[in-house]
Amino acid sequence: MSAEKKDTVLRDLIIQATQTICTPDEIIRTLDRHGIHAKHSEIVRVLAQLVDEGYLMRARSNRYGRPEVFGCTTGTFCATGRGYAFVRPESGNAPDVFIPPHRDQGAWHGDRVLIRIHAETPQNGRARGKQPGKPSGKAGHQEGEVLRILNQSREDLIGCIVMRGKMATFRDDSGKLPEIVISKKNIGEAHPGDRVAIKVLFRGNEKYLPQGVVTKIFGSGLTRDAAAEAILYEHGITVPFSPEAIQQADAIPLFVQEKDWAGRLDLRSQKLFTIDGDSAKDFDDAVSLETLPNGHYRLGVHIADVSYYVTEGSPLDQDAYRRGTSVYYADKVIPMLPLTLSNGICSLNPGVNRLAFSVFIELGKDGSRYSVDFHRSVICSYARLTYNQVNRMLAGDWKERNLRPDLAPILDEMNEVARQLHAARMRRGALELNIPEAVILCDRDGKACGVEKRSRGDAESLIEEFMLVANEAVAEALYRHQMPTVYRVHEDPDPEKLRVFASQARLFGYRLREKDLNDTHQLQNVLDHAAADPEQQALPTLLLRSLARARYAPECAGHYGLAAKYYLHFTSPIRRYPDLVVHRMLTRMLAGEQGSRELTEFCEQASLQSTDREQAAAEAERDIEKLYMAEYMSGYIGHSFDGYISSITSFGVYVQLDNMVEGMVRLDTMHNDWFEFDPDRMTLFGKHTGQNYHLGMRVNVTLVNASSTSGLIDFIFTPDEHSVG
Repeated sequence: MSAEKKDTVLRDLIIQATQTICTPDEIIRTLDRHGIHAKHSEIVRVLAQLVDEGYLMRARSNRYGRPEVFGCTTGTFCATGRGYAFVRPESGNAPDVFIPPHRDQGAWHGDRVLIRIHAETPQNGRARGKQPGKPSGKAGHQEGEVLRILNQSREDLIGCIVMRGKMATFRDDSGKLPEIVISKKNIGEAHPGDRVAIKVLFRGNEKYLPQGVVTKIFGSGLTRDAAAEAILYEHGITVPFSPEAIQQADAIPLFVQEKDWAGRLDLRSQKLFTIDGDSAKDFDDAVSLETLPNGHYRLGVHIADVSYYVTEGSPLDQDAYRRGTSVYYADKVIPMLPLTLSNGICSLNPGVNRLAFSVFIELGKDGSRYSVDFHRSVICSYARLTYNQVNRMLAGDWKERNLRPDLAPILDEMNEVARQLHAARMRRGALELNIPEAVILCDRDGKACGVEKRSRGDAESLIEEFMLVANEAVAEALYRHQMPTVYRVHEDPDPEKLRVFASQARLFGYRLREKDLNDTHQLQNVLDHAAADPEQQALPTLLLRSLARARYAPECAGHYGLAAKYYLHFTSPIRRYPDLVVHRMLTRMLAGEQGSRELTEFCEQASLQSTDREQAAAEAERDIEKLYMAEYMSGYIGHSFDGYISSITSFGVYVQLDNMVEGMVRLDTMHNDWFEFDPDRMTLFGKHTGQNYHLGMRVNVTLVNASSTSGLIDFIFTPDEHSVG
């Protein structure tokens, strides 16, 4: 066992052993009983590390225990910008701990801290005339004080330059950090009002204010585009490609050469086609279907062979690895590959030869999978169809069907096959959350001019089912061949989080027993019933928050949400790096190669990198789209809207409008009463009026603020019209 791995094992075992306060010798005896032998010096060294990191605490008597044993806990410091703060504990689902003013030890928003929890206060509701600087909350709310800062939040911050007299200072976008002085020598070319990135040089003390230096200038702090650029920068998302990658891309021919398809299966005469959104520019998947003599179907899923052009270790590959994924928001895209590839030679455009990876799957009438064949191929897409076009054809629009009489019957059969695949997936226990997505509409100048729900019809479901079954087939083949690859993993959820969901579902009338929580069919039953009731539309999101986050991994650990034993991403190599890795491994498998330690190590690294970049892209997309939504809503200040309560916190109520825009009604704007927050029932209760706000409740709100530079949207409850249902 390596020293690093031994330390990891020791850390885990020591944390398990310190259920109570104990000495190093007692810990050694506990480890000995479990067959783990370690020297006293090793134990003391690891104990010191765990104390430094806040996982353990040390008493004066040289005894150690978890922070909870000493009445303490660790968590994330969440400033409010109003003097007081909260700490979100790391352990379980413990409620936030209130930190009064001047009890923070100089912690900043985002710091990981160790705190001591005090006895519960008798009451912590917000009311007129109560002591200032204290938020609303549930009776018996816990208070605490910061003992020490364990890890400081990132040194790079995003915000604007503002003048305080003759002194230039930096204010972060959240308003939750102290002012930071920027001296003349550290301000560079930035001007007052500019949005910038700074590096913190000094956090300040009783005598001196914090100091920082400008590292990046994004432009005027009053523009949405500067705010969007800052978000991309904050998440490490780069727009330009390296000169070497551009040079390699420019050297690739614009058309497939005959020499390129040597040894490939020639499918150019087969009637296969793409189905994508109206505005799509890159087409990386095409489908085909034929009926076999035995009555089964032969489904073909044909994916652009990006790996032929993006070779391992090349400049294009290095750029794609760093990016991990394409980033999409509003009407813009930051592609993983240069447009000459993603919209050109790698895009399955109609009527031109393209290199592909083809998966042929034999399916029974009930959606059962019988056999799978893989081929590197050359194809020529027969047609480019859109979701809207296909949805109209499948709905029986005779005009649309008469425009494509050659494809209408095939699409009908495809739709039936997709329905059977979906039914088979649901029978085995897959979850279908059906959480609607928002689409931001932009005018010719790129300004947000509308927000609406993304419609989803049979065409979208058809493509989804075909891609899912192809992904599963490839995953199982690579697994059985023992070829290293990057899997898409979705672990089973934390049972405690499911119990929390069950308690929230109970508020809507659902009784989920303990054994029901292990049965995805029971969870899906709740979702199916909730779909028919507008007041229950918060339930799918609540369940999603209870589930683990899907990730990429070198191990085949299954996919909980899809109820799939084998799963990975194979169908989008133009926009996802893991798919590109899978294509390379599939190529090796077809060539008869075996796995190796080098391939395994690379897949481990690629899994971590891809997971990190996927999460960064998702957060950036979400944050930037908030800017666009706020930009659109800024034209409706003073207007009233219907919506429903999507979430409730101790500091306010989130309301989602019918067009998917979400904003907050802050507690300090609710002047007609004082309210107590019940985190268990997710309610706010007015002590005088008896007004009760709960999840899913229909309300009417008035828009009072919408900032396209921060993405913040603020509502107030429309007077005398709080509830509309």
